[in-house]
Order: sequence, then C-alpha cells, then structure tokens
Amino acid sequence: MRELDISNVNFSVLPCRREIQFIRQQALFSSILSFLTFLTCYSIPDFPFSPELLWLVLALSALYLATYLFLWKLFENNFQYMISGLSISGLIFMSILVHLSGGIASPFIFLYFPVLISEAAYGGKIIYSTIFAVVSYVTVVALEFFGLSPVSNPFSVIIYASSGTTFWIASFVVSFLVISGFVVKFIVAKLRAQLLRENDEKHAILSKLSELEAHSQIGVLAHRIVHDLRGPISSISGYIQVEMMKAKAGEDREMLKDLNDVVMSMSESLKGITQFGRVSCGPAEKILVGDFMRTLIAIISYSPQARGVKFVKLYPENLPLTVSASRADLQQGFFNIIRNAVEAVRDNAGTRQITVSIKAVDKEVEVSVSDNGPGMDPNVLKNLFRKSITTKKDGTGVGLVITRDLFIRNSGDIEFHNLPSGGLWVMTRFPLV
Repeated sequence: MRELDISNVNFSVLPCRREIQFIRQQALFSSILSFLTFLTCYSIPDFPFSPELLWLVLALSALYLATYLFLWKLFENNFQYMISGLSISGLIFMSILVHLSGGIASPFIFLYFPVLISEAAYGGKIIYSTIFAVVSYVTVVALEFFGLSPVSNPFSVIIYASSGTTFWIASFVVSFLVISGFVVKFIVAKLRAQLLRENDEKHAILSKLSELEAHSQIGVLAHRIVHDLRGPISSISGYIQVEMMKAKAGEDREMLKDLNDVVMSMSESLKGITQFGRVSCGPAEKILVGDFMRTLIAIISYSPQARGVKFVKLYPENLPLTVSASRADLQQGFFNIIRNAVEAVRDNAGTRQITVSIKAVDKEVEVSVSDNGPGMDPNVLKNLFRKSITTKKDGTGVGLVITRDLFIRNSGDIEFHNLPSGGLWVMTRFPLV
C-alpha cells in the first residue's frame, strides 16, 4: 500500500472544503449578530454615537451575508485570497467604526484583535493584515489629531490637546497590535507544526497496523493450507513406507524411493509455508513491557474495528518491568490477542471495554488482557489448543495456536479463562529480567 507523503505539505495554504464551510457559517453568524446589534442600537432613544455608525453596522451585516450567499464562490479555489479579503474588509470597517465612535478614545479598538486572530487561525498572511491594521489606526488618529477629520468624542478632544498623551496612547495601541499579530502567528504556526507531527505519527501507526494485519492474515491462510495438506501427505508417506518394506524388484524399489523423496520434499515445503505470515523471529532484546503494550494499544486503537472500544490500562505509565524476547514475536502475539478481544466486544449493546494489566509475580511478568464480551463456550475453551477451534463465522482456528507458538519460543506461557462476570481473560507470563 502506497503511503501518502505529507512531509512537504504546507498546511497554512491547503484549501479545505470543511474550512470554507466553517467560514460561511461564521459569516452568517456575524451577519445575524451585526443585524441584531443594528436593531438594538437603533431602538435606543439616546444613542451616544454618530448615527452613521448604525448604518456602518448594517453595511457590515450585508457584507457578511453576501459572503455567505455567493461571494465565497469567487474565492473557492483561492482560499488565501478569501481569508485576506475578509480580513482587510473587516479592518476597514473597524477603522471607520473607531473613527465614528471616538477615534483614539473609541471603546471598539479591541475589535482589531479578533480580526487578526481569525485570519491567523485560518492560515492567512497575518503580517499584511497587521501592517494594514496599524496603518489604518494611525491614519484615523493622525487625521483627527491634525484637524483633518471631525472628532465626535469630547474625551478624544482632551487627549488630542496633548501631543505627548496622543503619541503615548497611539504607540501603546500600535505596540499591542504588532505584538498580537506576531504572537498569534507564532502560536498558530506552532500548533500547525504539532498537527503535522501528529499526522506523521498517525500514518506511521496506521502503516504498522496494516503490516500486522497482513502478517496475521497471511499466517492464517498459510496454516490452513498446511492443515488441509498435511493429512493426505502423511497417508501417502505411510503407504510408501509400507510398500518399501515389502520385497520388490530393483526397478520398483527405485521408483518407490524416488516417490518417497518427493513426498519428503513436499513435507519440508509445508514446514516452510508455516513461516509465511510470521514476522521473522528477530534476536532477543530487552523490552520494557509497559512501553511496549502502550504503543501496541495505540496502534490497534486506530483500527476502524476498535472505534468505540474503551481500553483500560491497569498499570503505571513508567512501569520498570523488562523481559527478554523477540519484539516482532511479541508484537504479533499480543496483536492477535487484543484484536480477538476487540472482535469479541464488537456486538456489545452497552460498554465495550478491554482491560490490560501488567504486574510482577515472583520472577515473572504477568500480562493480562480481559474483555467484557460473551466469553467462550466451556467445551471450546477446554479443547482450545488440541485442534483448530474458532468461534468466528469465517475463522480458521489457527490464530491462537500461532500466538501460543510465538510465546513458547520466547519462554512464555499463555492461558485462557472465562470471567465469572462474563468475558474472556487471557493471561500470559514471561521471565523477568
């Protein structure tokens, strides 16, 4: 399966249909909110600000509504332009609003900041909007300070009478605009970088999950083939051995010998087939059992079949218990156990829960996996490893046999028990190192 390379994807400019729909919803909400603000302020008898302010709010409501209805289509394939356009439009309205509501003493100066934050959140070029916000604000203050634009707020007149106070307040606001722009850009960039790393980890986990699934399925198929062929081949081999013990002519004896060699070769081939689907047994290494199980549970959690399954870990995060075994063998074995538990609880009407516990018992590490599924029939449980038994509709009954063999060759042991409250309890033991 080919993996998607997202290492060079720039998430800040990636058009996303869901993001566009979210912006449309936000535009509709802003339009309704602006219209309600207009109606509320219009109904106030002694509205303290200029009447033009009300019509500005109404125009802003119309702009947002137009964006929701049809303007978004103009920028559907140019996501960045839509974000920048909305931000610039919002900043223009904010500047007019600041002017009409008192200029340097306007109570609405804080509205610059939500515009910058929104653009950064959607991945816009916030540096340009920050510059535009600073320039537009300074322009409003300068026009009013030099008398080129009327001042409607008496408190603003008092401030403009002192050039030092005007400079100090304007510098204070400009500094906060610049700091907010860069800080928000830094925070959003850091969050997007973290998202990219999490996507890389997710793809790695899904790749490992696919690998384990493939090994397991191939192993099941290989063992089923061997199971079906081993009986007839043993019968043929036995018949040949009997015939070779009888007095035969030289030519017949030579033919039987050649036939026996062919059958023995087929038997050896069957042994080779059983290695398919098994992760090759790597060298033994020291494995921290707690870290190992946490990683494996994380891998299985990404499986669609594990959706809605609650994993309960009854052991501390930094459990210092170590075993010496093949990591590949343990991965395949415990993957089979936990996957069977996931399938067992899949049809539960209520809670679907799998509990994993790890503890030291004498000189061994005991790893237990239990579920709240239906458990196993006692007769099936009693004959579990005597023959290929399965409770699955399309199962082959060899998965648990493979798991037992993987653990045995790593000096491990495995037991299956039904829980009194329902469900299956799988207990494994490995020598502690």
